[in-house]
Amino acid sequence: MSQQVTRIKSRIKSVSDSLKVTSAMKLVSTVKLKKWKNKMLSNREYTREIRKTTDEFLSYTKYVSPLSKRNNAEKNLYIIISSNLGLCGSYNNNVFKLADSLIKENDDLMVFGGKGYAHYQAFPNALINDIDFASDLSDEKTVNDITRFASKKYLDGTYKEVHIIYSSYKNSLVFIAKDFLFLPLKNKKEKDNLSFAPIFEPNEKVLIDTLIPIYLKTIVFSKLLESIVCEYASRSNAMENATNNANELLDGLQIEFNKARQGAITQEIIEVVAASERV
Repeated sequence: MSQQVTRIKSRIKSVSDSLKVTSAMKLVSTVKLKKWKNKMLSNREYTREIRKTTDEFLSYTKYVSPLSKRNNAEKNLYIIISSNLGLCGSYNNNVFKLADSLIKENDDLMVFGGKGYAHYQAFPNALINDIDFASDLSDEKTVNDITRFASKKYLDGTYKEVHIIYSSYKNSLVFIAKDFLFLPLKNKKEKDNLSFAPIFEPNEKVLIDTLIPIYLKTIVFSKLLESIVCEYASRSNAMENATNNANELLDGLQIEFNKARQGAITQEIIEVVAASERV
Protein backbone atom coordinates (compact mmCIF):
# COMPACT_ATOMS: atom_id res chain seq x y z
CA MET A 1 0.00 0.00 0.00
CA SER A 2 2.84 2.40 0.84
CA GLN A 3 4.35 1.74 -2.59
CA GLN A 4 1.09 2.84 -4.22
CA VAL A 5 1.09 6.07 -2.18
CA THR A 6 4.69 6.77 -3.21
CA ARG A 7 3.87 6.11 -6.87
CA ILE A 8 0.88 8.46 -6.79
CA LYS A 9 2.93 11.17 -5.06
CA SER A 10 5.54 10.85 -7.80
CA ARG A 11 2.87 11.23 -10.51
CA ILE A 12 1.37 14.26 -8.74
CA LYS A 13 4.80 15.92 -8.66
CA SER A 14 5.36 15.17 -12.35
CA VAL A 15 1.95 16.55 -13.37
CA SER A 16 2.45 19.62 -11.13
CA ASP A 17 5.78 20.36 -12.84
CA SER A 18 4.12 20.06 -16.25
CA LEU A 19 1.31 22.32 -15.06
CA LYS A 20 3.82 25.04 -14.15
CA VAL A 21 5.32 24.85 -17.63
CA THR A 22 2.01 24.93 -19.51
CA SER A 23 0.70 27.77 -17.32
CA ALA A 24 3.82 29.85 -17.96
CA MET A 25 3.72 29.17 -21.71
CA LYS A 26 0.03 30.06 -21.82
CA LEU A 27 0.74 33.37 -20.09
CA VAL A 28 3.65 34.21 -22.40
CA SER A 29 1.67 33.25 -25.53
CA THR A 30 -1.34 35.31 -24.41
CA VAL A 31 0.79 38.40 -23.86
CA LYS A 32 2.53 38.01 -27.23
CA LEU A 33 -0.81 37.31 -28.92
CA LYS A 34 -2.22 40.59 -27.65
CA LYS A 35 0.86 42.49 -28.85
CA TRP A 36 0.89 40.99 -32.36
CA LYS A 37 -2.88 41.07 -32.74
CA ASN A 38 -2.85 44.83 -32.13
CA LYS A 39 -0.18 45.18 -34.83
CA MET A 40 -2.18 43.06 -37.25
CA LEU A 41 -5.42 44.98 -36.68
CA SER A 42 -3.60 48.30 -37.06
CA ASN A 43 -2.13 47.12 -40.36
CA ARG A 44 -5.37 45.68 -41.78
CA GLU A 45 -6.95 49.01 -42.69
CA TYR A 46 -3.76 50.20 -44.38
CA THR A 47 -3.48 46.93 -46.34
CA ARG A 48 -7.13 47.14 -47.37
CA GLU A 49 -6.68 50.68 -48.72
CA ILE A 50 -3.46 49.79 -50.57
CA ARG A 51 -5.15 46.82 -52.24
CA LYS A 52 -8.21 48.90 -53.11
CA THR A 53 -6.09 51.68 -54.59
CA THR A 54 -3.95 49.24 -56.59
CA ASP A 55 -6.98 47.42 -57.99
CA GLU A 56 -8.55 50.75 -58.86
CA PHE A 57 -5.51 51.97 -60.77
CA LEU A 58 -4.91 48.65 -62.55
CA SER A 59 -8.52 48.57 -63.75
CA TYR A 60 -8.20 51.93 -65.51
CA THR A 61 -4.63 52.01 -66.78
CA LYS A 62 -3.62 50.90 -70.25
CA TYR A 63 -0.10 50.27 -69.07
CA VAL A 64 0.61 46.62 -68.26
CA SER A 65 3.22 46.02 -65.60
CA PRO A 66 5.78 43.27 -66.28
CA LEU A 67 4.68 41.71 -62.99
CA SER A 68 1.18 41.29 -64.46
CA LYS A 69 2.35 39.41 -67.53
CA ARG A 70 2.40 35.62 -67.42
CA ASN A 71 5.50 33.74 -68.54
CA ASN A 72 6.15 30.20 -69.75
CA ALA A 73 8.24 28.96 -66.82
CA GLU A 74 7.78 25.33 -65.84
CA LYS A 75 7.86 25.71 -62.05
CA ASN A 76 6.37 27.79 -59.23
CA LEU A 77 7.79 29.25 -56.05
CA TYR A 78 5.97 28.56 -52.78
CA ILE A 79 6.71 30.80 -49.79
CA ILE A 80 5.69 28.71 -46.77
CA ILE A 81 5.29 30.35 -43.35
CA SER A 82 5.57 28.05 -40.34
CA SER A 83 6.73 28.42 -36.73
CA ASN A 84 10.13 28.06 -35.11
CA LEU A 85 8.69 26.45 -31.99
CA GLY A 86 6.24 23.62 -31.47
CA LEU A 87 3.41 23.17 -28.95
CA CYS A 88 1.03 25.19 -31.12
CA GLY A 89 -1.63 22.62 -31.90
CA SER A 90 -2.41 21.96 -35.56
CA TYR A 91 -0.99 25.29 -36.76
CA ASN A 92 1.96 23.82 -38.66
CA ASN A 93 0.21 20.64 -39.75
CA ASN A 94 -2.56 22.60 -41.49
CA VAL A 95 0.00 24.67 -43.40
CA PHE A 96 1.99 21.57 -44.41
CA LYS A 97 -1.13 19.70 -45.47
CA LEU A 98 -2.18 22.50 -47.82
CA ALA A 99 1.34 23.03 -49.17
CA ASP A 100 1.89 19.31 -49.78
CA SER A 101 -1.28 19.17 -51.88
CA LEU A 102 -0.08 22.01 -54.13
CA ILE A 103 3.68 21.48 -54.51
CA LYS A 104 4.82 19.72 -57.66
CA GLU A 105 8.05 17.82 -58.12
CA ASN A 106 10.02 20.62 -59.80
CA ASP A 107 8.70 23.56 -57.72
CA ASP A 108 10.96 25.58 -55.43
CA LEU A 109 10.27 26.32 -51.77
CA MET A 110 11.13 29.27 -49.55
CA VAL A 111 10.39 28.09 -46.02
CA PHE A 112 10.18 30.28 -42.92
CA GLY A 113 10.31 28.67 -39.49
CA GLY A 114 12.35 25.81 -38.08
CA LYS A 115 9.38 23.43 -38.13
CA GLY A 116 8.82 24.04 -41.81
CA TYR A 117 12.47 23.58 -42.66
CA ALA A 118 12.59 20.31 -40.72
CA HIS A 119 9.48 19.12 -42.57
CA TYR A 120 10.77 19.93 -46.06
CA GLN A 121 14.52 19.42 -45.85
CA ALA A 122 14.18 15.80 -46.95
CA PHE A 123 11.90 16.66 -49.87
CA PRO A 124 13.33 16.57 -53.41
CA ASN A 125 12.23 20.17 -53.98
CA ALA A 126 14.81 22.95 -53.94
CA LEU A 127 14.94 25.02 -50.76
CA ILE A 128 15.75 28.66 -51.40
CA ASN A 129 18.31 30.00 -48.91
CA ASP A 130 19.17 33.25 -50.68
CA ILE A 131 17.55 35.34 -47.94
CA ASP A 132 19.23 36.01 -44.63
CA PHE A 133 16.24 35.24 -42.41
CA ALA A 134 15.72 37.61 -39.51
CA SER A 135 14.63 36.35 -36.10
CA ASP A 136 11.57 38.58 -36.43
CA LEU A 137 9.58 37.62 -39.53
CA SER A 138 7.94 41.04 -39.64
CA ASP A 139 11.35 42.75 -39.80
CA GLU A 140 11.47 45.32 -42.61
CA LYS A 141 14.61 43.76 -44.11
CA THR A 142 12.94 40.35 -44.31
CA VAL A 143 9.87 41.82 -46.01
CA ASN A 144 12.02 43.74 -48.50
CA ASP A 145 14.20 40.71 -49.25
CA ILE A 146 11.21 38.44 -49.90
CA THR A 147 9.57 41.00 -52.20
CA ARG A 148 12.80 41.75 -54.06
CA PHE A 149 13.72 38.09 -54.54
CA ALA A 150 10.25 37.01 -55.72
CA SER A 151 9.89 39.97 -58.10
CA LYS A 152 13.35 39.52 -59.62
CA LYS A 153 12.95 35.79 -60.18
CA TYR A 154 9.50 36.28 -61.68
CA LEU A 155 10.76 38.96 -64.06
CA ASP A 156 13.68 36.71 -65.02
CA GLY A 157 11.18 34.06 -66.05
CA THR A 158 12.33 31.58 -63.39
CA TYR A 159 8.85 31.05 -61.98
CA LYS A 160 5.45 30.85 -63.58
CA GLU A 161 3.71 31.79 -60.32
CA VAL A 162 4.69 32.80 -56.81
CA HIS A 163 2.42 31.64 -53.96
CA ILE A 164 2.35 32.42 -50.25
CA ILE A 165 1.12 29.60 -48.00
CA TYR A 166 0.12 31.19 -44.70
CA SER A 167 -2.44 30.99 -41.87
CA SER A 168 -5.43 33.30 -42.09
CA TYR A 169 -6.75 34.66 -38.79
CA LYS A 170 -10.52 34.54 -38.29
CA ASN A 171 -10.69 34.71 -34.51
CA SER A 172 -8.74 33.43 -31.52
CA LEU A 173 -10.05 29.91 -32.09
CA VAL A 174 -10.24 29.64 -35.88
CA PHE A 175 -7.25 29.93 -38.25
CA ILE A 176 -7.29 28.60 -41.80
CA ALA A 177 -4.29 27.70 -43.95
CA LYS A 178 -4.57 29.55 -47.27
CA ASP A 179 -2.81 29.78 -50.61
CA PHE A 180 -2.38 33.37 -51.84
CA LEU A 181 -1.30 34.04 -55.45
CA PHE A 182 1.41 36.66 -55.00
CA LEU A 183 2.61 36.89 -58.61
CA PRO A 184 1.57 37.51 -61.29
CA LEU A 185 -0.71 40.34 -60.28
CA LYS A 186 -4.36 39.53 -60.79
CA ASN A 187 -6.15 40.49 -63.99
CA LYS A 188 -7.90 43.82 -64.14
CA LYS A 189 -11.41 44.04 -62.80
CA GLU A 190 -14.30 45.20 -64.89
CA LYS A 191 -14.66 48.97 -64.85
CA ASP A 192 -17.79 50.54 -63.49
CA ASN A 193 -19.29 52.70 -66.22
CA LEU A 194 -20.74 55.03 -63.61
CA SER A 195 -17.40 55.72 -61.90
CA PHE A 196 -14.80 58.28 -62.90
CA ALA A 197 -11.30 57.31 -63.94
CA PRO A 198 -8.50 58.43 -61.59
CA ILE A 199 -6.03 61.08 -62.68
CA PHE A 200 -2.55 59.59 -63.19
CA GLU A 201 0.19 62.03 -62.23
CA PRO A 202 2.84 62.32 -63.60
CA ASN A 203 1.82 59.40 -65.85
CA GLU A 204 0.44 55.87 -65.71
CA LYS A 205 3.78 54.03 -65.98
CA VAL A 206 5.55 55.97 -63.24
CA LEU A 207 2.60 55.75 -60.88
CA ILE A 208 1.98 52.01 -61.40
CA ASP A 209 5.68 51.12 -61.18
CA THR A 210 5.90 53.07 -57.92
CA LEU A 211 2.71 51.68 -56.44
CA ILE A 212 3.23 47.97 -57.17
CA PRO A 213 6.39 47.50 -55.02
CA ILE A 214 4.55 49.17 -52.12
CA TYR A 215 1.59 46.89 -52.71
CA LEU A 216 3.75 43.75 -52.79
CA LYS A 217 5.62 44.67 -49.60
CA THR A 218 2.33 45.42 -47.88
CA ILE A 219 0.94 42.01 -48.87
CA VAL A 220 4.04 40.16 -47.64
CA PHE A 221 4.01 42.07 -44.34
CA SER A 222 0.30 41.44 -43.78
CA LYS A 223 0.62 37.67 -44.44
CA LEU A 224 3.61 37.39 -42.09
CA LEU A 225 1.76 39.33 -39.38
CA GLU A 226 -1.34 37.20 -39.75
CA SER A 227 0.67 33.98 -39.52
CA ILE A 228 2.48 35.17 -36.38
CA VAL A 229 -0.85 36.02 -34.71
CA CYS A 230 -2.25 32.59 -35.65
CA GLU A 231 0.84 30.89 -34.20
CA TYR A 232 0.53 32.60 -30.82
CA ALA A 233 -3.24 32.12 -30.72
CA SER A 234 -2.85 28.43 -31.51
CA ARG A 235 -0.14 28.01 -28.88
CA SER A 236 -2.19 29.89 -26.29
CA ASN A 237 -5.18 27.61 -26.96
CA ALA A 238 -3.01 24.49 -26.84
CA MET A 239 -1.43 25.50 -23.54
CA GLU A 240 -4.81 26.41 -22.08
CA ASN A 241 -6.14 22.96 -22.98
CA ALA A 242 -3.01 21.33 -21.57
CA THR A 243 -3.35 23.34 -18.35
CA ASN A 244 -7.01 22.36 -17.96
CA ASN A 245 -6.17 18.71 -18.59
CA ALA A 246 -3.35 18.86 -16.03
CA ASN A 247 -5.69 20.37 -13.43
CA GLU A 248 -8.27 17.64 -14.05
CA LEU A 249 -5.58 14.97 -13.82
CA LEU A 250 -4.30 16.48 -10.56
CA ASP A 251 -7.80 16.43 -9.08
CA GLY A 252 -8.16 12.76 -9.96
CA LEU A 253 -4.71 11.89 -8.63
CA GLN A 254 -5.41 13.77 -5.38
CA ILE A 255 -8.56 11.72 -4.81
CA GLU A 256 -6.67 8.53 -5.64
CA PHE A 257 -3.86 9.60 -3.28
CA ASN A 258 -6.28 10.28 -0.42
CA LYS A 259 -7.89 6.87 -0.88
CA ALA A 260 -4.51 5.13 -0.97
CA ARG A 261 -3.26 7.00 2.08
CA GLN A 262 -6.46 6.23 3.97
CA GLY A 263 -6.10 2.59 2.98
CA ALA A 264 -2.48 2.56 4.21
CA ILE A 265 -3.49 4.11 7.55
CA THR A 266 -6.32 1.61 7.96
CA GLN A 267 -3.95 -1.25 7.17
CA GLU A 268 -1.46 -0.02 9.78
CA ILE A 269 -4.21 0.26 12.41
CA ILE A 270 -5.36 -3.29 11.65
CA GLU A 271 -1.81 -4.56 11.97
CA VAL A 272 -1.32 -2.75 15.31
CA VAL A 273 -4.62 -4.06 16.71
CA ALA A 274 -3.84 -7.58 15.52
CA ALA A 275 -0.41 -7.43 17.11
CA SER A 276 -1.78 -6.18 20.43
CA GLU A 277 -4.34 -9.00 20.52
CA ARG A 278 -1.59 -11.60 20.16
CA VAL A 279 0.31 -10.20 23.14
